Amino acid sequence: MNENDFSKKFASYLDVSAANVSADTASRLAKVRQQALAAYQPPVRILGLITVSGQMTDPSYVARKPVFWLGVLGLATAVWALQPPAATDDLYDEAGVVDAKLLTGELPIDAFLDKDFATWVQEQEAAPQ
Repeated sequence: MNENDFSKKFASYLDVSAANVSADTASRLAKVRQQALAAYQPPVRILGLITVSGQMTDPSYVARKPVFWLGVLGLATAVWALQPPAATDDLYDEAGVVDAKLLTGELPIDAFLDKDFATWVQEQEAAPQ
């Protein structure tokens, strides 16, 4: 069966069914049809490459779609992930304390070669100043 035969057969079924619809139902269907026709927007070509529904030009329509929010979430995640790591002051303070002690002579240079250097640093940090 080709498309023309199918459409004629389908239209005849619709005509028979439409005859059995009450006046109240028919008026409600007509009202809904008018609302649908008023909301219709012709398709739009984006950059001459893609044809999309005319509703895609309405920001409120786009904002209601989950794909839109998925894209926003992906963009926000990418921006967050690409930020340089924040420099922690604690890390620089600890390095500065060790450098200061090395330069003032409180820390011998051989301490860097000693296996117990980490223990010495912890003891110095724990000692009251």
